[in-house]
Amino acid sequence: MPNISAHHIDGLRDLLINNENTPILLKLVKNISKNMCLIEPEAALTFVVEQVGDVHKLLSKKHISKNLLLKYLQARHPGTATDFTKSDLIMRVIEYWDMDKKSDNNGANETEQFPINLFAKQFSEWFYNNLNQTQIQLSDFWIDGALQLRIIADDEVQDVECSSSVDVLNTLVNTKEKFSFIFNLNLTSDGVQGRIDPYGLVIVLSCGTLHTVNQCVGVFESLFGLLRDPFGDNNWKIKKLKLLLRSQNAAHRHTLGASSSLMDALQLPVSNEAVDY
Repeated sequence: MPNISAHHIDGLRDLLINNENTPILLKLVKNISKNMCLIEPEAALTFVVEQVGDVHKLLSKKHISKNLLLKYLQARHPGTATDFTKSDLIMRVIEYWDMDKKSDNNGANETEQFPINLFAKQFSEWFYNNLNQTQIQLSDFWIDGALQLRIIADDEVQDVECSSSVDVLNTLVNTKEKFSFIFNLNLTSDGVQGRIDPYGLVIVLSCGTLHTVNQCVGVFESLFGLLRDPFGDNNWKIKKLKLLLRSQNAAHRHTLGASSSLMDALQLPVSNEAVDY
């Protein structure tokens, strides 16, 4: 088991899994493994974490340059001095991750009880329980409900778009049955949150892991846009759904902070206004 803490792994993910630095992560894998080739970034990060087992040692690797660490810090703390040694920068990056965790914990304690987040948790649990049991119904969607589904597996990307409730329902059910997926929702505040977009849609963001009978096979990320239906007992119905299914080694609980497809929506402000369930 790796000795690197979960929040340091999240920090390494933030540092290394992006367009600029993922090639460096893949070079690390080849260096540590003597030329093993992994091209899926999450699998590569998991391998490096398990093999090195120490965050200081990992950041000290020659592929992770002083300039890379400095650029990372300056992006998050503009004005960071440039006259640090690499050892100083490693300590400052780790301190930043530790402070970020404390800030996240304080913020989570305050915001996870906001009505919008309680609503998001209740809705997500209801939806994925029903999807796992194939009990989702046509009446759960607006008639013009839209779905954007992306499936990433074996380096192939499949995109499906639907613009009617019938097509959305059929696509969800058929996809689940085709792969025999069970959706394991992350019900913590790291895995389910709510927002309200500028157009009044209630946005529910959720993520978790994908399982078959015997193993964890990947992760999922979802964004729901919900509106009340005044002609349907004023119930909340799904107006739009963006769903990402990605095959990968999921050694750790999947979080919203690691959900690349949800980054823009996570920037929406968190509202403390009442939400009627």
